[in-house]
Amino acid sequence: MKSIFRLFVLAFFIPLNLYSFDVKELQTKKGIKFWFVEDKSIPIISLSFSFSGGAFFDKSGKEGTSSLLASLLDEGAGNLDSVKFQNRMDEIGMKLSFSSSRDSLSGSFQIISDNKDEGFKLLASAISKPRLDKNDIEKIRNQIISSLKLKEAEISSLASKKFHEKFFFSHSFGRNIEGTIDSLTQITKKDLENYLQNFISISNLVIGVSGDVKDQEISKLIDETFGNLIPNIDFKLNIPSKDNFPKGTQIEKKDFPQTAVLFGHKGLKRNHKDFFSARIINYVLGGGGFQSRMYKNVREKKGLVYSIYSYLVPYKNNDILLGGFQTRNKSVYEAISLVKEEWDKINKFGITKKEFEEAKTYYKGSFTRNFTSTSSISSLLKTVQVYNLDLEYFKNRNKIIDNLTLKEVNKVAKTLFKKNDLYFTIVGNVN
Repeated sequence: MKSIFRLFVLAFFIPLNLYSFDVKELQTKKGIKFWFVEDKSIPIISLSFSFSGGAFFDKSGKEGTSSLLASLLDEGAGNLDSVKFQNRMDEIGMKLSFSSSRDSLSGSFQIISDNKDEGFKLLASAISKPRLDKNDIEKIRNQIISSLKLKEAEISSLASKKFHEKFFFSHSFGRNIEGTIDSLTQITKKDLENYLQNFISISNLVIGVSGDVKDQEISKLIDETFGNLIPNIDFKLNIPSKDNFPKGTQIEKKDFPQTAVLFGHKGLKRNHKDFFSARIINYVLGGGGFQSRMYKNVREKKGLVYSIYSYLVPYKNNDILLGGFQTRNKSVYEAISLVKEEWDKINKFGITKKEFEEAKTYYKGSFTRNFTSTSSISSLLKTVQVYNLDLEYFKNRNKIIDNLTLKEVNKVAKTLFKKNDLYFTIVGNVN
């Protein structure tokens, strides 16, 4: 086991050169498409995959179904119960995890190359033959309920929940991914099985693979793993966009020693032509950590907040420019005023040439973090497909950034960053 542990540690510290690897778009004999990067630097295979769906399609009154299912998929499959399944994964050097988001159910898999045949069989079993034993359902259900109770006492978690409820009012993105205590108690084994039948299909699947394996080998393993899933689902996975986002302020009175504030407005889709311009602007405004304008003004100069940030959240068809901070109860409105002030400055005057160049340098350099392991590479390959970016993205990304001009970036600042469009959720002991 020590040698297996060393391999997994090494897998996270052997970087690939961004321009030295070849991304291939392959198709198996059963017609399953996937993106692949061969890497023989260490005997590890990593696979990331995603099925469209997620919490958006949880039935009303059964919110949390996709999240509960994701937590159960590695809790026993086929003839192996939860304990035996987990033990066998450890014995062969296999890692497997699942998660649910607002618009997808995703998985991450990693296996020692020598044990790839058994590892992929276990993965196939987890996806197509999960046991969903009664005891395991109750165990995971209770764990999630306990987590929800703890989050009710966590100011940042509560602020996030309240923000999404109101910002996506009348839209299913406003529901909590994990559901509620009441909805979780209503979910049955049949509900979980129905989700599997409705959303776990080949037509609904995106795959990224990286590691020590040949094209033909991995194609065969993917067919054996995913090839027996239903080929198509019976309905369109259409997540309608929401355009009438709220503006203004929502206050949730809570007796906390400090206040959490979340704020945001409509953003840009990940494949929008102006997305990188928006990223550059946001880096200057609130995405650049200690270097951002909001941090320097609201944190360093005024000392009003403990931290402050903003970032672009590219959901499918419903993208957000989201920010947040925590502060003393008496400082809430002063901090909000400064946020609006910075938003307005960006809109009216844009960013400077120096800020523009620094942001471009950061985004060009930071991309290499995605190539530090087979796991991070497979995840990137999956993500690029999910956002409908093409195979040339890896070669063209830095060119896109280099070709941006300060004039066009500041034009986006005027059209996207509008202080009057901001919606604030305040959770704390404030008036």
